[in-house]
Amino acid sequence: MNKLFRQSIDKILTQKYLSYAVSTIVSRSLPDVRDGLKPVHRRIIYSMYQLKLFNNSSYKKSARIVGDVMGKFHPHGDQAIYDSLVRMAQDFSTRIKLVDGQGNFGNIDGDNPAAMRYTEARLEKYSNYFFDGIEEDSVNFKENYDGQNLEPEVLPAQLPNILINGATGIAVGMATNIPPHNVVELIQALKLILKKGKTSLSEILKIIEGPDLPTGGEIILDINEKKEIYKNGKGSFNINSKYHIEELKNGLYQIVITEIPFQVNKVKIIEQLANNLNKKKLPLDDVADESDENIRIVLRPKSRNIDAKKLISLCFKLTDLSIKFSCNFNVLIDGIEPKQIGINDILSNFLEHRKITIRRKSKFNIENIKKRLEILKGYQIVFKNLNSIIKIIRTKDNPKKELIKKYKLSNLQCDSILSMRLGSLRKIDEKNIKDEIQKLNEELKYLIKLIKDKKTLNKFIINELDFIKNDLDSEIKARKSTISSEQHNDIDISIDEFKEIEKFTVIINKDFQLKRIKEIMDEKEIQKIKKENLFSVNLTSNQKILLFVSSGKVYTIDPNILPGGNSNPRSFIYFVDSMPNDKVTGLLSSIDEDLLIVSKNGKGFISNTQSLVTNQKKGKQLFNLKSNDEVIKILNLTKKHIACVTKLQKMLIFEIDSLPKLQKGGGVQLIKIKKDDFLSDVTQLIVEDGLEWSTGSKNRKLEDVDFWIGKRAQTGKKVPKYFNKNLKFD
Repeated sequence: MNKLFRQSIDKILTQKYLSYAVSTIVSRSLPDVRDGLKPVHRRIIYSMYQLKLFNNSSYKKSARIVGDVMGKFHPHGDQAIYDSLVRMAQDFSTRIKLVDGQGNFGNIDGDNPAAMRYTEARLEKYSNYFFDGIEEDSVNFKENYDGQNLEPEVLPAQLPNILINGATGIAVGMATNIPPHNVVELIQALKLILKKGKTSLSEILKIIEGPDLPTGGEIILDINEKKEIYKNGKGSFNINSKYHIEELKNGLYQIVITEIPFQVNKVKIIEQLANNLNKKKLPLDDVADESDENIRIVLRPKSRNIDAKKLISLCFKLTDLSIKFSCNFNVLIDGIEPKQIGINDILSNFLEHRKITIRRKSKFNIENIKKRLEILKGYQIVFKNLNSIIKIIRTKDNPKKELIKKYKLSNLQCDSILSMRLGSLRKIDEKNIKDEIQKLNEELKYLIKLIKDKKTLNKFIINELDFIKNDLDSEIKARKSTISSEQHNDIDISIDEFKEIEKFTVIINKDFQLKRIKEIMDEKEIQKIKKENLFSVNLTSNQKILLFVSSGKVYTIDPNILPGGNSNPRSFIYFVDSMPNDKVTGLLSSIDEDLLIVSKNGKGFISNTQSLVTNQKKGKQLFNLKSNDEVIKILNLTKKHIACVTKLQKMLIFEIDSLPKLQKGGGVQLIKIKKDDFLSDVTQLIVEDGLEWSTGSKNRKLEDVDFWIGKRAQTGKKVPKYFNKNLKFD
């Protein structure tokens, strides 16, 4: 029979999705701040504890463990459980392993582990610190999914596993990403809190240097980032691979990577390096993986002249040899409340949990001691009245009732007496009972004090932490990751810095076709090039070409892409997005120099080549032209005066300093242009040296130019005698 819901679908979806979200957060994705475990990890460890798979026992098949976990506690897919088991056994995924695996449990290359029917596992020694008093009522137990078994709500952990091994998880609407830390530093921080009571973040951070990752590496974490992460539980830091340089013969060298960032696949890094090498984005000759149980990635540069530090910086920039790790300290408080907290709160929550488990365990043991003392006192009565008690037991129909009545015994004492063996009635056992009573009274007194006195409890935890610290292997205690407050690698580096700088000449012919040729230094050759071509410019391969056109635009072109050698020149339109009627009016290199740009209507201004460089193929609009105007010339300024000549044979010489410097604009009037007149040409000059121009094959020179000197925007005066008929200076 179908059930009909008469409710808005929005309301139904909201309710159902909310319950799903809460279930995901609490029961799957976020770790408990107290033991640092998600439910699946807790169930695996507890199931292995029940199977008595301790570090000194024999291994059991992983399939058996997974089957137990799935059947008793975790009603999910076996592969999901096995994946969680595998992760706890990987030394590159977990700072201190919880599971000791035998067989193929995967590797840092990203290879999958063997199937669960082939691998075996048992608990690591470190896992012993999760079960203190678990059978002594130190934690609550709850029914499993089918009510057939009991499982612990949380494990009575003796160490803050949430920080030691970290955690990663994605829930609905929230995620957690806590990096692993060094166990010795955490123990020292806990001891400080126990000794001082309230401690500031600064005091904690003097002890805790920062994360300590299973795969080592160099962590870049300045003091401000560190405070942000550990105060609010959110922030990020960079992880760099560790490397060293090995010197080879003949001045050659190779870079050897020995540690890679946490949670990064080694094969992926090698693929990234190889791809960048093939795409010529890295100046490498070869990448080799020479790893065994230790990582060894060898990078061989193309040339001995390549700077090693710059090379590794580029490798870090282009691959996962350097990554950004984002922290998000989202945890479950008391297994119920998801919350983002800082390190002080995490340590405080753990210590509170530890105190609760110790008190509960102590209360349980107090009750057991009291029962044992009660029994022992009954035994003492037996030794004092041995013959009488034996007679009652032998002769009376209901000896228990008689014994309780005559000696005022409790039911527990009486039952214990009646179940005593004859062999335990020796004289020596009477002495042992007295010693045991004395010892138990001392223990009882201490446990009562432990529950009631905070100082005693704190001292107990401090001693416990010291014992654990001494008990841990030195390899576990040693810090793996180094912390640096500064990034020593150049993050702005590019492949261009490794290119060999060539010198060449770029020419553009009268058909506006570009070509790159070997640099011309010979003066006669330069003059020949100038006669045969429209423009030419000498530059280096790390500079750019600035190409100016009549519409007022300037384009930036990489000279390395131009045809060279025996190749045919190509039109400039192949390299830029220009208008169909554009004519090339100038060609300069991108070195930082001033230039003069002038238009047909006599307008002009000064600009700078550096401000004109752009990566856009459509270029930059430099000169804002009015109708019927166009750019006619570009001058690379090196002198103090300019001379202008118009089509109506007027010439004016004035100081360049009278022109404005603009990044772009419409310019100012250079020489007054009357109706039917336009600017024919401009040149620059040193007044004291006079003015030169060419007429046919002859060169003429005017020594005294004072007659034509004036102010900007004046009409000018008639050109000198014998001036070029085409009204050009060259």
